[in-house]
Formats: sequence, structure tokens, C-alpha cells
Amino acid sequence: MSSVYLLRYSKNPNVFEGLRGFVNLLSEVISKGDRVAVKLHMGELGNPHYLRPALVRRVVDLVKELGGKPFVTDTTTLYPLGRFTEKGYLETAAYNGFTRETVNAPVVIADGAGYEAVLERPARTVMGCQLREVEVAGAVAEADCMVVLTHFKGHLLTGFGGALKNVGMGCVTKKSKSDQHVVNRPILDESLCTGCGKCVQSCVYGALKMKGGKPTMDLEKCVSCNMCRITCPNEAWKLPEGSKEKLQVYVAHAASAVSRALEGRVVYVNFIQDITALCDCRPSGSPRVAEDIGVAASPDPVAVDKASMDLVDSSELLGEFRKFAGLRDVLGNLHGVDSTVQLKTAEKVGLGSTDYTLIEV
Repeated sequence: MSSVYLLRYSKNPNVFEGLRGFVNLLSEVISKGDRVAVKLHMGELGNPHYLRPALVRRVVDLVKELGGKPFVTDTTTLYPLGRFTEKGYLETAAYNGFTRETVNAPVVIADGAGYEAVLERPARTVMGCQLREVEVAGAVAEADCMVVLTHFKGHLLTGFGGALKNVGMGCVTKKSKSDQHVVNRPILDESLCTGCGKCVQSCVYGALKMKGGKPTMDLEKCVSCNMCRITCPNEAWKLPEGSKEKLQVYVAHAASAVSRALEGRVVYVNFIQDITALCDCRPSGSPRVAEDIGVAASPDPVAVDKASMDLVDSSELLGEFRKFAGLRDVLGNLHGVDSTVQLKTAEKVGLGSTDYTLIEV
């Protein structure tokens, strides 16, 4: 049974001081002189709900107190918005308040220029996963250890976005993102397609062309970024049946590969606040689901995500989401997906345990 440490906001109104309660946990993986990757999602341009830079700065300062050499990091996206390129991400990060001056550490795009990806394999594959190799982003792979800071929230495809997704999708290259999202490659419902061509215009990979008044897909060029589905005004592009659960299987395997690259020297810290229905990749806000709960931390990503899910499920739900108060997996229910699949898969590949003890700090 894994230990999950909880800083509950209702009992610790000064979160900045309260985060010091995780120092002992951080010291278990950080040694003096270690290069420490502080991994987080710095928010899509236009999204107001990403993790606050001041909280990141507090963790960075704690890492420095332990003698670590931290850098704040994330990877570029598969879809072509503000974080698509290294330059674009750095500009977006600065706009959202993440600079060397604000977080007291370098801001590094882990799959940027000068960093060579490292191939790693999941410990084993289960549940039909075909992901045999994972390209771990260079700056992450070169680090001695990692502190994963996650804004826990809902996610359209995986039900919730927690530590597992932050690592499995967020610490790998575009190729490995595509290798996971291939199970989400959209299928065209021609009965709904009006031939407007907006999906073709949105595809920066040149995978779509108009033919006979309808878009056709070149499977060799398609990276499954889903921009065609997102931009279609008629919802003519559909996700394959069961693809949301399949994506979770791939995410869990990718997360295990990243953990292996760092020899398990990782601490996972979930900020269970600003709990929105949709993820921080959305270029706009989305409704909040529950009140701010606190910060959960553990060396076990499965346990910390399961604890975060349970805390949300048992919280005083707000507004239109109150009808889900009697259900488990509230965030998954919002998106019509069983979001426990990622937890069960990660447990099966040896990444952690869904059994945990909650210890308040």
C-alpha cells in the first residue's frame, strides 16, 4: 500500500508555507548537485486555469534548499496552437507568467533544439498495447530526477488529467505522442460532412485533401492530432469506438517508460484546485467542477492520481455537476469514459498501486 501525503487547504490556508511539508518526500529522490526536472503544463495560450507560477516557484525554492539544480520544463504539442514549437511554447510560457525570473529557474522545452530523445521501453505491455518504444524527451531523460507538478482536472479523452498523463504524454516527443494518439485517429461520417474544407485548412501535416467534395485522409501523413475533429463545424469527424479507454492504456505504458528512464527517481505532486471540466490544453476556460481541495504528493503516480480522484468524488460538487455527487469517477462520467483504465493499466505494468494510505501534513 502506497503513502499519499495531503496538504488540505481547509486546514492549511497558507499553501506556500504548507508545501514545506513535502520536503522529506522530495529529499528521498533529490541529492545535492542533482539536475532536477520540474515538469508541469504551463497552459495553452488563452487558458486561465493552469498551475500558478508562484506555486511552481515555491517548489523550485524547496528543491534548491535540498541542493538540487532545478529547471522548469514541458514538451511541445502535437496540435498546432501556441505550444506547437519550442519558440512558440517559450513565448506562451512567458505570457502565462513562466520565466526564469518568476520561477527562479531556467524554463526549458524538453524536446527542443539541442536535446536528443532517449528510446525507452515500457516494463511490459498489457491490455493489447502496441507501444513497444517510447521517445523520452531529451531534457527529461538527461535529468537526474524529476518532480512532476500536475494541475488535476477533467479531460475530454481520458476522463481526468493527472500525474500519469502529465508524464506519459507530457514527457515524450511528438512521435511518441502520435504513437499514442493513433488509437484516437478520427473517422469521417460523410453523412454529416458538408465539404466546407475547414478540416483540410486546419491540417498542418498535409494529411487531408478534398476529393469529390469530401476530405480524404493520407494515413501515412496523419499524426492523429485531431485538429480536423476539433475544427469541424458539423462534428463529422468521430472518435473510434472505445478509443478513449485505449488511449489511457497507451498513456500508462508511456508513463512507465519515462519512469524507467529516470530509474524511478520521481515525486508526483497533484494540485487539486481550479478543478475544471476540461484540460489546460484548451485555448479558453471551462467550468469548475468542485471546490479547491489541496495538494497530494507521493512517489507513486497511480496512488496519487487515485487519491486525487477519490477526493474529487467525495467533494462538495458545484452547480450543474452536483447531479454526479452520488457517482464514482465524476470526471470520467462527465466525458463518457471510464477514467480508471489508466490507473488499472499503470498498476498492471508495475508503475504503482491503487491501494493507498492518506497521510495529512
